[in-house]
Amino acid sequence: MLIMIRASMKSLYRRLSPVQVIVVVLVALISLRLVHSVAVLSGQADENVSSSSLAGSAEEKNTTKQAILKWMKQNSKMPEHVLTTIYNAAERTGNRDLILAICLVESNFNPQAESHKGAIGLMGVMPGVWLEELQGRGIIRQRDDLFKISENIAAGAHVLATYVSETTDLRLALIRYVGGATSYASRVFKAQKKIELAQSSAQLASVAGAED
Repeated sequence: MLIMIRASMKSLYRRLSPVQVIVVVLVALISLRLVHSVAVLSGQADENVSSSSLAGSAEEKNTTKQAILKWMKQNSKMPEHVLTTIYNAAERTGNRDLILAICLVESNFNPQAESHKGAIGLMGVMPGVWLEELQGRGIIRQRDDLFKISENIAAGAHVLATYVSETTDLRLALIRYVGGATSYASRVFKAQKKIELAQSSAQLASVAGAED
């Protein structure tokens, strides 16, 4: 096939004058140059769109974080760096809003909280019930780890996930989590709704500001 094409090209060049051959070559070179330019511009456009999307995503994520932290400050006397650490730990669970809602109801975001029933830390984990399993799974090493932000949230998330897998119903899982109080789930869901409202309001304000 390649031999036939070369033969055809040689035959074509024999029929053309030197000036015509030069014109054909110049046209071919210009065409290749145009194709290259279009490809480069297209690549740059794709890079710009990708960079713009990443920037927008990062900005939206930061807007959400600041809105929730503001809400947390309004509902707790804990210093900002503590609340930020709590937020980051909750986000790592993949169920940030729900975990933060439980932290509010259980402890008002106080990592050192301890109830008269023995529930410890941010999420009110009961070491008398869960300590052995949490140690066995490597989530904590000792009881006092439940006073640490990351360890307590990881422990609480594990306990809740266990109840969810057993009941397949979040409301029932929350009731079991707290030990039977039926109003507990409603309080958690109410707090969760407030968190969602705070971030929705912030995002709308951000969009309005961008349009102005």
